[in-house]
Amino acid sequence: MASSGQQVKNGKAFEYAIAKTYFDYITSLGVPVELVDSDALRTAKSFYETFSDLDKQRFDNAASNTISSLVKIEPGLTTHGKKSDVLKIALNGDVAGETGDVRDIVFSHNNPSWEIGFSAKNNNDAVKHSRLGKDLDFGKVWLGYPCSAEYWNDIKPIFTLIENHISQCHTWNDLGVSKERDIYIPILKAFRKELLLICSHHSDVPKKLIEYLIGSYPFYKIIKDDSHNMVVVKAFNIKGDLNKSYMGCKSAYSVPKINYPTRIVELEFKKNSNNTLNMILDGGWEISFRIHNASTKVERSLKFDIKLLGNPPILFTQYIFQ
Repeated sequence: MASSGQQVKNGKAFEYAIAKTYFDYITSLGVPVELVDSDALRTAKSFYETFSDLDKQRFDNAASNTISSLVKIEPGLTTHGKKSDVLKIALNGDVAGETGDVRDIVFSHNNPSWEIGFSAKNNNDAVKHSRLGKDLDFGKVWLGYPCSAEYWNDIKPIFTLIENHISQCHTWNDLGVSKERDIYIPILKAFRKELLLICSHHSDVPKKLIEYLIGSYPFYKIIKDDSHNMVVVKAFNIKGDLNKSYMGCKSAYSVPKINYPTRIVELEFKKNSNNTLNMILDGGWEISFRIHNASTKVERSLKFDIKLLGNPPILFTQYIFQ
């Protein structure tokens, strides 16, 4: 498995490959298009340039293989608006994800107004890498509802133990079976208990949880999957803002609008696992919460690797084999 630093490098390089490949293709059609210069673009390009020509070609091919489908689904990508109109392709900075925007690449017209976005994933389909800590209020940050006093009481001894290990300069390996027995399992139990408690008081928690995980902007997720030699395209058309006509040009294919879940059906430990909770919601949504140590040394917070294991069955999904 690639390190977190290498994953970031790969991800940024793939973002740049998508932006560049779409820019080149749209330019070849004679449509006015601008690749917006920004710190995010320059950073992604610098990562892309560190790869070998063969690796660059793999990024480019994965991006190119999505074009045929997406230009048919999104006529705004290749349709010119009014005389002053220019299609802009911009890379979002990392701060966008902190404000509910998981899109990495944004395509937009101003005249008339139109916008879509892509989330690029390179051999990684995690939606969030949130943390739990002694002062981190996941209820407030994720859902808008602060955690209860009972939750803080439940996690206090866990983080007191963690502080003790830090003072002794312990690594996670030093903890042996205690890592899961005394830290992972108790904190996941406290997290589960609190999340269900908040949900029992606020009926919109399932909706807010999905909004937190996939953002508040509709988008296409493009997943480069080297292990299966394919690219996967998924359309998260929650608000119905994708797949729209532009300047009278209609989409060749329909992308269904999908709905938020309304209730949590089950939230339990994954079978034979001490570090993962699986959540099943109505409507086909399923979420995995895997907690892990993000570094060798014991730290004051624990990191989640949160994935969507399931989504509504009507969600547009295309598998493109390389």
